[in-house]
Amino acid sequence: MSKTQRISIPFESLDPLTIGSCDDPSMVYREHIEIEIAERNLLAVIEPNEPASLPDVTEAAAQALENPQSGRRFSEMIGADKSLAIIIDNQFRPTPASKILPAILDAVEKHGVKDARVVCANGKVFTMSESDTEKKLGRENMARMERLGIPFFQNEPREEDMYSFVGISTRGTPVWLHKEVAKSDVKLSVGQTQSNHWGAGGGGKLILPGVVADETIESNHCAFVMSPDTHYGSYAGPMRADIDEVATMCELTATLNSVINTKGGVSFMNFGSHPEAHLEALRNFNDIYAYERPAGGLADIAICGVFAPTDHLFFHTGWGCMSSDLVLKDGATIIYCSPSPGVNTHLGNFPGLALMDLMKPYMPPTPENMERVYRDIHSRKIEMWAGCIWVPIYEVMTRKKLHVVTLEENLEMAADIGIEASTSLDGALGGAFEQHGKDAKVVVLPFARYQMPRDAIVMPGQEKPRLAAVAE
Repeated sequence: MSKTQRISIPFESLDPLTIGSCDDPSMVYREHIEIEIAERNLLAVIEPNEPASLPDVTEAAAQALENPQSGRRFSEMIGADKSLAIIIDNQFRPTPASKILPAILDAVEKHGVKDARVVCANGKVFTMSESDTEKKLGRENMARMERLGIPFFQNEPREEDMYSFVGISTRGTPVWLHKEVAKSDVKLSVGQTQSNHWGAGGGGKLILPGVVADETIESNHCAFVMSPDTHYGSYAGPMRADIDEVATMCELTATLNSVINTKGGVSFMNFGSHPEAHLEALRNFNDIYAYERPAGGLADIAICGVFAPTDHLFFHTGWGCMSSDLVLKDGATIIYCSPSPGVNTHLGNFPGLALMDLMKPYMPPTPENMERVYRDIHSRKIEMWAGCIWVPIYEVMTRKKLHVVTLEENLEMAADIGIEASTSLDGALGGAFEQHGKDAKVVVLPFARYQMPRDAIVMPGQEKPRLAAVAE
């Protein structure tokens, strides 16, 4: 009888505004699914070796601001004669702004900054409610901002009067920047660093798409999302490279970067000039979460898990479809385990598969329908603020089979969209073996959204790698 290995797959969700409260059961949907796999079928179970969380995020931020990875100290950038924009990410990102802001506000007060503002980098996502804002910024920080006369703004990209024209990037992206950012002498972004299907998040991404106009966002996203050089870990790819060029055009002064671990803690933080500090934070992230390819070649089946902190929507947790694609044969099966419980907002309740229904008119996922998607991106029938996520997932689905293991409440919507889904990992894996045969090889990526093969990484100045999953 073949030996088996019992594997635990994370099946989690956490309100991203509760960073630091991961032990509060009311804030976490934290479960694991146990599965047994015959060792002869198991190609690899890839687990990162994560460092411990920093014990005091506020102190870490204070230390980072005065010990830059590159460029000047924060205290040397600011003063009574310098205006300041503090650009933070929104409620759908886990950066613990409420714990970071005290260190920034301490410096603002100490060095006599008279003209400062905080701007939320919403991109094209709806603005935060009063409740969201209080959770993200922290009640004490908001009171302090009011005392210091620091206003709070949010990106609303269709309000043309809110933006100043900056110029056109070398890749042809016209740039309109939020006026409150544009008029500031010092522009500081505060965000999370991770590799993703655009190449990487954080840093200059808080400028584009964070605090720019609709036309800038759509021009960048439509032009570069579907490039084969835009993929997990491709920091030098056309989309991420355009983002960083635009951030330079907008005179992003410095970045304060956090690496958030799979438990919701901050494991690394640094500060410095753009883009050098963000690049260093990205190297730290990749040192933890990138992996060497399994020795047995490409797999027939991938089992992907999701972890807190990730969002309540598959739209965000499902990014690992693109990273797992890189270690799978074409025709392989991705089994994606995501509870996706949905999220309640001031604009209403969003079910767990919200925004994935945008692919419904193009189902089933075929090369012919993919061609329709390309045409509709070009004609702007598809808005790429959302398409930048569902379209890459859809493209993978034209070459791979996707099966989502999720909560029962999502099954009806999945069926309506045309996404194969169930509540049973055992059943999903059994079906995959029926399709691929008893000798099928399985790779397990418990934290798929963070994980990618190390040879996919392309940093500025490096040659483009040969991606086996695409080439073979």
